[in-house]
Amino acid sequence: MINLQLSPDRLSIRAASETDDDWAADLIFSAGPGLFSYVFATKPEGAKGILREAFSSPGHAFSYEYTSVLEVDDRPAGLLLGYPGHTKRKAEEHIQGLMAHIIPLSRVPRILVNLADLSRIKQDVENDSFYILSVCILPKFQSQGLGSALLRDTEYLARQLGCDRLCLDVTYSNPRAKALFSRMGYELMCSKTSHRFEQMTDSGGLHRMEKVLKR
Repeated sequence: MINLQLSPDRLSIRAASETDDDWAADLIFSAGPGLFSYVFATKPEGAKGILREAFSSPGHAFSYEYTSVLEVDDRPAGLLLGYPGHTKRKAEEHIQGLMAHIIPLSRVPRILVNLADLSRIKQDVENDSFYILSVCILPKFQSQGLGSALLRDTEYLARQLGCDRLCLDVTYSNPRAKALFSRMGYELMCSKTSHRFEQMTDSGGLHRMEKVLKR
């Protein structure tokens, strides 16, 4: 059950656009600065700039194209970025080409090492699963049930896209988010880490959580 603190008629959900990059990319980054610094093999400020530039481009895993924006009184309050499993694979392939235009060539070897390490930790996503990469609420709107509202709306979207379950990864260092997902019916499937990941992200490791959708 969603404990919504605001009147539903004040809320709306829309598709993100490239013009949301001025706030949306920073919000996504704030949920896992260590993770993005790890993926992009650079310091936090550099990683934030890369994510901001990537977010405004279409067709890849970090794009506005796969992002829903929750608004309160027509002003952004939060977002959710996600896609079906078959879309996820294509979107991750496309981001490699985009990164070639954003990230210096000298950094590529470090990125490849980090991505190889990450691939040993993250679990695969089936074609009929909807993967949530990020769900974030702006600080002033937190603890008002908006994250739950976004997750519930995504369940309807996932069903429309033919998915029969949702899945996501949450870091060991974010027990608050893990508790939210548990309340929303997500179950812990597995937990994995590596020494490199733990040392370079300060995130501990990744919990894979999953929710089966009722028809």
